[in-house]
Amino acid sequence: MYIHLYTPMIFLSNFLHSSMKSWLLILIIITSLSKTGFSLSHRNIESEKIHQQIKSFGLQVPALNFHKDFFKSILFKNDSTIIYNPNGSLHLFEIDIDTIVSVVKLTNGEFHGHNFKRSLFIHDEIIYSYGGEGLFNFSTKLIYFNPKLKGWYEKEISNYPFNARKVVNSWKYGNKLMVLLNHYSTFDKTSDYKYTQYSFGEIDLTNFEYKINFEFISNDDSGLSLSKGEFNYESDRYLLIVYKTDSEKCRVEIFDKKTGDLLKTNVFENLHFPDGNTFIYIEDSTIYYKNNLGIVDSSVMNLINITERMNYVRFFESKKKTNLIYFIAIFILISLILVILFFKITKKDADIVDKEIIDIEDKLKEFINKRISREELDDLFSISHYSYETIKTRRSLKIKLINERNIIVIERLRKHDDRRFFEYKITQSQ
Repeated sequence: MYIHLYTPMIFLSNFLHSSMKSWLLILIIITSLSKTGFSLSHRNIESEKIHQQIKSFGLQVPALNFHKDFFKSILFKNDSTIIYNPNGSLHLFEIDIDTIVSVVKLTNGEFHGHNFKRSLFIHDEIIYSYGGEGLFNFSTKLIYFNPKLKGWYEKEISNYPFNARKVVNSWKYGNKLMVLLNHYSTFDKTSDYKYTQYSFGEIDLTNFEYKINFEFISNDDSGLSLSKGEFNYESDRYLLIVYKTDSEKCRVEIFDKKTGDLLKTNVFENLHFPDGNTFIYIEDSTIYYKNNLGIVDSSVMNLINITERMNYVRFFESKKKTNLIYFIAIFILISLILVILFFKITKKDADIVDKEIIDIEDKLKEFINKRISREELDDLFSISHYSYETIKTRRSLKIKLINERNIIVIERLRKHDDRRFFEYKITQSQ
């Protein structure tokens, strides 16, 4: 049953004698006349009128790539105002879509900047741009728009990595900007992708302090970056990423900024791609779609069929675990190499010793069943030029090695004519 606004007012006047009922009815009326969040169901984003007004500023319109990038380069300030920052530029526009389209250029000058693939967001009514690339360079800065000075300025971040090379991925949730950085610190000359060091952390947007969560190594950034599609709509918790199919229909992905989950669904695949007359957006946990007849349909998040789910944070962490396995494997490999080298060196030394002993044995064969003096034995061992203690040590070692082979046997005996001294009897083992 449809109730006109004057009807509850009649009820209100009839029940003024009952204060409790009156206040209850007033609360119902206020609730029915207000709606939290944005209400875009009655809005049309007339992109052609917006385009015409932007051209009137005399900018290099082809460089703005309006028709391709407009719907992924806008932020909703409220339900009637759009912030437009053309991808790859520092131009900034405020667009009123309430009744009559009105475009205001917020920035001064003609400087375009080179911030393709930057992350654009609003925090505490301030517009920020983070990261980006252009002219074969990358930006890792966080810049903000100053409305009084009509320009962009860098925001200093404490504890921010000095060797940050590229912002690979980022998203804002609450007061935190989650950040995946690539660093200059690791340079692999054998790899086509030279910089392999990554870190995942967060920037606190209340005190602008960076905190690192973990680091990992990856040979490339495949799968690490979140694609933005051809159309974006961002709420406090969710990011709608919409792709245009060949048939001008939708393929929708939903990124949960709280959990880091990327959710894929086939629920919206038969809907027309948003063009301003048709529109898709999310409020709280409900996704709304308005067709070109102004009819609005909705789907609740927890009732949507999810065909695929990927958690980016866990994916980054899995790279960290892979690194651990990699380092363990490298450690084992190095250990094996060292063991092999040790045995090779030991075997080489043993071979050298064996050859020396064999040569000595050949010399000793001339003295089989004979006795020789200590001095003669030292000469055969080629050790007579060493000091007394060295000679003594080496003589004992060589005698031991020869006797262990059990081909020639050297026996230490007292001299017949002087029992105070020793001589050596050489025999052949049986």
